[in-house]
This record gives sequence, structure tokens and C-alpha cells, in this order.
Amino acid sequence: MPPRLRGATLIAVQAEDHYLRIHTDRGSDLILMRLSDALAELEGLEGARTHRSWWVARGAVRDVSRGDGRAMLTLDGGVTAPVSRRYAPALRQAGWY
Repeated sequence: MPPRLRGATLIAVQAEDHYLRIHTDRGSDLILMRLSDALAELEGLEGARTHRSWWVARGAVRDVSRGDGRAMLTLDGGVTAPVSRRYAPALRQAGWY
């Protein structure tokens, strides 16, 4: 975590090219890291991958909406995260929506 976000509550991690955008309750910031490495570090936290470029903390989900056949998660702070067809069945089975 960047120094200004240390101690913040993690909401989501979003891949952007070779960077990750870390969404927290204190704002967001970019870090240089691969998503696969971040997922390894997030092991043990309650959350899941919702899309090939997103990981979401389960406690941050406030609403689920559907549009054009796709689900979108609205998270704390107004961040929206997509749910891809690949990850949707596992999220539904886990009771996310």
C-alpha cells in the first residue's frame, strides 16, 4: 500500500495496464504491481475476483445491478466493479447476489 493509504480499509483492486488501482475508504492510488502478485497477498481476506481485472472485498459491496445481461457491483465510496460471466456463477453460489 502507498504510505498515505496504509491502515485504510481495502475496497477493491483494479488492474490498469501494468499498474493496480487500489480503492480504499481513504481514496485510491496507483501502484506498480501485477494483479497475480496482489491476489497472492490478498489470500485470506474475505473477497473475490469479479472480473479478470478486478478483486473486490465482500464487505464493501452495497448494491448489485444488472444491465445488458451483466452484473455490476456498487461498492463503498461509489466505486462500481463489473462481474464477468466467468466469475458470476461462483459469486452467486457464495451468496454475493
